[in-house]
Amino acid sequence: MKKQSTHSTIDVANQGYCKTPWGIALLEYQSTTIYRFEFTTKQDVVIEPNSQAVSKHLIQDPKSFTLSPQGTDFQQAVWRALQQIPYGTLCSYADVAKMIGKPQSVRAVANAIGANPICVFIPCHRVIKSDGTLGGFSSGIPLKKKLLLEEGINPPSEGPSRG
Repeated sequence: MKKQSTHSTIDVANQGYCKTPWGIALLEYQSTTIYRFEFTTKQDVVIEPNSQAVSKHLIQDPKSFTLSPQGTDFQQAVWRALQQIPYGTLCSYADVAKMIGKPQSVRAVANAIGANPICVFIPCHRVIKSDGTLGGFSSGIPLKKKLLLEEGINPPSEGPSRG
């Protein structure tokens, strides 16, 4: 039986929470196609065994899966560009805007990055502000720092404090 995704207009065959090395994630998938891999702060979720098994395989062998995030053409272009950022490398929102041929669209690029539904595997954590500071992250700055450290990148500062 198919379940309607709570975040998109596609039908997915499977949806469930899984434990990962980075926290609890909501995984939406059908066979070897991943539609969503997003972290949650919910702690009272039920870990779904099939989602857990798929998540484990995804983490061990990501190239055996097809990433199929659902979004606008603009978002799709941004997410494809993110996948071109090499492991262990940082780039800015402005760099991503240039990569997609829309150098004046930095704010729209940042919004598309914030809407990335496949965290880690579409590596939005590798994008920082043009001033060299960390910028935001939909799953929280501590996770962004952790992911960067795992790639051998010393995370930049978070920028000026707001208070």
